Amino acid sequence: MKRINFTNTTAQKIYDDYFKRVGRCIKILSADDQLEISMELNSHVYEAIQGAAVQDEIAILVDTLEKLGPPEEVLQPLVAEKKVAQAGRSFNPKHIIQALFLNVNRGAAYFLIALGYLLIISFGSLIIFKLISPSHTGLFVKDGHFYAFGHTSIVPPGASELLGNSFIFIVILLMGLFYFINTMLFRLMNRK
Repeated sequence: MKRINFTNTTAQKIYDDYFKRVGRCIKILSADDQLEISMELNSHVYEAIQGAAVQDEIAILVDTLEKLGPPEEVLQPLVAEKKVAQAGRSFNPKHIIQALFLNVNRGAAYFLIALGYLLIISFGSLIIFKLISPSHTGLFVKDGHFYAFGHTSIVPPGASELLGNSFIFIVILLMGLFYFINTMLFRLMNRK
C-alpha cells in the first residue's frame, strides 16, 4: 500500500495513527488480506482528500476517518469473515481456532435470537393449547410449589391452575417481551 503523504504534520500523524490501529486489527489475517483491506481504506482517504487545500487537510481527513469508523469496530466482522474463509481454505487448526474465537460473539448472539424466536413460537402454541385443552394448560402449582408452566398431559391430583384465562394474556405479554428483546439484539449486532 502506498502511504499518503500530507503537507500538514498533524494530518500526517492522524493518518499514520489510524492506519497503525488498522494494522493491529488485521494482523491476524494473511498478508494478501491485510493488503486488500489497507488499500481499500487508503483509497477512501485518498479520494476524500483529492484537491483539498493544505489548511483543509485535517478537517477532511478527520471527517473521512469518522465516516469510516473506528477500525476496532468496523473491521471486526470483516476480519472474522476473512478468517473463516482462510480457515476453510487451509484447514490449519490455528486458523480454525482463530476463526471460531473471532465469531463466537456473533454465534452466541444468533443462538440467543434463534432461542427467542423458538420461545415466541412456543408461547403462541400455548395459546392454542389453552383454547383446546384448558384444564391441561396454564400455570400449575402443587403443595405450594411450582409444578408446570405450559401444557402438561398429566395433571397430578392436588395440582391447581392459577391463572385461568389470564394465562393467554400473560403468554401474549411474554411473546411481546421476547420479540422486543430479539429486535434489540438485531440492532446491537448490526450497529455501525
